[in-house]
Amino acid sequence: MTDQDVIELAAILVNEHGHAALEIAKRRKAQHAHEPLGDGFLLWGRIVDATARLLRIHPTHSAYVN
Repeated sequence: MTDQDVIELAAILVNEHGHAALEIAKRRKAQHAHEPLGDGFLLWGRIVDATARLLRIHPTHSAYVN
């Protein structure tokens, strides 16, 4: 899976779940923890990182309220 694919998946999570997206991604990664070198664990680790980056880039909606 390309970096762009991972970013797009993270963006979908953020779009659907807002700040809860990071916890959701972390839970999905934890579901694969029994196989730490497996594709699922590694992929969800990348998605967790991308989700965290997206949430740092995009301020909350309340930041726009005066």
